[in-house]
Amino acid sequence: MNSRALIRFSKPTSCLVIIFCFFSLLHHCASGEQELGLCDDLYQCGDIIAGFPFWGGDRPEHCGLPLLELHCHKNTSTSLIISDKEYSVLHVDQTSYTLTLARADLLGPFCSAKFNTTTLPPDIFDVLPTYKNLTCPKDLRINIPVNVPMSFNPEEKEFDLNQLESVLRKGFEVKVMIDEITCQECLASGGICSFNGTTQVCCKTTSSSSRVTCLPKPQPSATELHNLCSKRFRCGDQYHLLYPFWIPGREECGHPDFKLECNTSFAELNIASVKFRILEANYTTRIVRLARSDYLGDLCPQDPSNEPFDKNVLLFTPNTELLTLFYDCRDFSFSTVVYDPTYFSELGCDGVVGRSYYVTRNLSSSLLDGARDLLNILSVLCLRNVSIPASGLALETLQKYPTPYNLKKALEQGFELGVTRDCFLCTDSGGACGYNHKSSGFVCYCNNGPYDRICGPGKWSHGSSLLAAVLGLLIISTLFLRKRKVSHDRRKQNLKALIPLNYYSYAQVKLITKSFAEVVGEGGFGTVYRGTLSDGRMVAVKVLKDSKGNEDDFINEVASMSKTSHVNIVSLLGFCFEGSKRAIIYEFLENGSLDQLISSNTSMNMDWLALYGIALGVARGLEYLHYGCKTRIVHFDIKPSNVLLDKNLCPKLSDFGLAKLCEKKESIMSLLDTRGTIGYIAPEMISRVYGTVSHKSDVYSYGMLVLEMIGARNNTSTGNST
Repeated sequence: MNSRALIRFSKPTSCLVIIFCFFSLLHHCASGEQELGLCDDLYQCGDIIAGFPFWGGDRPEHCGLPLLELHCHKNTSTSLIISDKEYSVLHVDQTSYTLTLARADLLGPFCSAKFNTTTLPPDIFDVLPTYKNLTCPKDLRINIPVNVPMSFNPEEKEFDLNQLESVLRKGFEVKVMIDEITCQECLASGGICSFNGTTQVCCKTTSSSSRVTCLPKPQPSATELHNLCSKRFRCGDQYHLLYPFWIPGREECGHPDFKLECNTSFAELNIASVKFRILEANYTTRIVRLARSDYLGDLCPQDPSNEPFDKNVLLFTPNTELLTLFYDCRDFSFSTVVYDPTYFSELGCDGVVGRSYYVTRNLSSSLLDGARDLLNILSVLCLRNVSIPASGLALETLQKYPTPYNLKKALEQGFELGVTRDCFLCTDSGGACGYNHKSSGFVCYCNNGPYDRICGPGKWSHGSSLLAAVLGLLIISTLFLRKRKVSHDRRKQNLKALIPLNYYSYAQVKLITKSFAEVVGEGGFGTVYRGTLSDGRMVAVKVLKDSKGNEDDFINEVASMSKTSHVNIVSLLGFCFEGSKRAIIYEFLENGSLDQLISSNTSMNMDWLALYGIALGVARGLEYLHYGCKTRIVHFDIKPSNVLLDKNLCPKLSDFGLAKLCEKKESIMSLLDTRGTIGYIAPEMISRVYGTVSHKSDVYSYGMLVLEMIGARNNTSTGNST
């Protein structure tokens, strides 16, 4: 074949090759777009219409979340397998990403059900707050909880099995937990929302290669997170909101339980299936005020739920009390209970069964001790009780003027919460409060990265000479303070680890004592203040004086009291150990100390039986310290001011600042200092000439205390410990 013929043959061959490549490229481009197109539109599965994030049937797996595979049963029904349990899908709302589910085994008669316990994965499904868990009566032998509407309350009448079956067939609504904002941004950019395993991605066709690439949402930088969470946002009538609240697009800036629902009038959130409305959020005073939405303007809402408020994120301020409402109470006029009507009144919501009442104090408050019989009757004869946080000042007004108007006003004023210490430490250091979804905990977003609580040092923008001077000063300070700081931090860490008690920050101590408003006693080691915990319990808070030498005394007291549990030993409830700020929180005893009692009554006028009971109680407390504890505790400061009395004059030993722990087999103790109070201190404590120091030194002090009680001698006590 000559060259001319070869050329004539090559021309059409080249054209065929070019045409083949063109169509191959066109097919590849079309296949990429077609692959994306499969995930774009809604599709029919069984008797429902669905789309992202679901897949199954004719829809490929990459179009949805792997766990959300729909099983299409021709045109009759649709099902979903969740935790190895089949659920019937009754409806899908693609706008709000909610679906209505019903357990397949509960669609028929109860007799044919298997009643296997199953749970919905909380990271994928969130049951809407209009539904609740219901456990069936024990006589039905059904020990699994089922999801029913909040309005379904079979306990108000005889349990109707047919009614329950009807409710379960209608199913319950859940929301699929996806990143809606990211998906909307993906759709707006021409992409398709999809999943790569459990990671949500945005799939697009690249213009250069016509290939489909799926990428997750890019992680924001530290500066972007700091800027986002520092910026206040609006929700309803609230214009300056920050942590712990959040709205879609600000997931990293708020606690998961504090997602807001915004409309034109107000901002609301659901906490433990109860809806609250934000009345005020003041980040200058660090006070947030909320109110229960269902009680705004209505004292008798339908089916109110009683759920405890989660105080882990926002803390009750000392001014917050609990108002308890009792509904549908049967007649208890047969009872002859005598009680103080100050804290009780009728609510005015007459139900099917009977009347309703309210109590204006925490049910655990000591102010209600005289009405325990009445409270027990209400708990038995009333079908429902609801505890609602409210302002203590508003409740005091309600006690003076118990009218429906004042009750409604107390509920409408809401209750106050304080921002946690972690958050205001973060903001004070220049950071922004947020939430780390990987560690499921608080995080402080700073310009140079995330921190646990306080922003660390960033980059310096000053001159090199100033930088050198500052660094030099820091080095000198670090070398000087390092040993003391390490020792203090280690001791603090060991103290918190070894003592099984509640730890309170100094800011929390200030809230409990209302900024140290009421002094109830003073001693050589510090001042005692009256306080109130968030649950309404009255407590005594002993704040130690700021000094370098009393750290061991503080640790002694906390360690000693934490090892005790006796009716004649004061109960320790918590402690604070924050630098030089140290405080001990223990039960509040109404009758003060023994020295106050015997100083206001002469021994001739006091009841001898009461004196005997006090002396016997102190002796039993000492016996417990010396022989009842695993490790013997020697008090070393037994005196009337360290014996506290409750409302029944039951004595309790307190103030363990000078106490010393020792093994029971040790009969002789070695002390380098003199401990005790003049007038009660044992002679061997002053000079070893009189004998060796042991637990019997407490017995001598006890003898001095008894002598003073019966008026046989007057001590020369100055009230100071040495």
